[in-house]
Amino acid sequence: MKNIVTAGIGIAAAALVLVGCSDDKGSTPGSSSPAASGSSTQVSTSGNTEVKVEGQDLAGLDTSTVTCVKAGGKINVASGAVGGQQGVAVVMSDATPPAVESLGLVVDGSALAVAQMGGMKSGSAEVAVDGSTYTITGEAQGADMKNPMAGMITKKFEIKVTCN
Repeated sequence: MKNIVTAGIGIAAAALVLVGCSDDKGSTPGSSSPAASGSSTQVSTSGNTEVKVEGQDLAGLDTSTVTCVKAGGKINVASGAVGGQQGVAVVMSDATPPAVESLGLVVDGSALAVAQMGGMKSGSAEVAVDGSTYTITGEAQGADMKNPMAGMITKKFEIKVTCN
């Protein structure tokens, strides 16, 4: 049972990374276009992005690929690196204050997440806003893919991104 839960959370985290990187509006990074509902879609790739895990920069993550998309009452932050590489994906509400709805990190091949699914909560995240800069901190949980039998792992993270 422990192995099934560990595998399930790992799969959920990987799915979050893929969902966070998708955009159903068909927009490309660096562009802005009106959404079908009449609201605007804002895409930002500017600013200094930082992604730290356990106090260290997430090695192997190209922070220049991190985009921030505001659309449909959501803020999506995602990196270009997915599929087993280092990566990040965050979905937040575009409210005051914003709240993290889901977060996925790929760290050294392990999928980590902050999510609430089916009454189960994994990890935690808080958002601080300073102008157009969002700082997301917390702890993500998942499976150590190098040793899946070891059970759950938890890592502290800090993500700082500018969304114009």
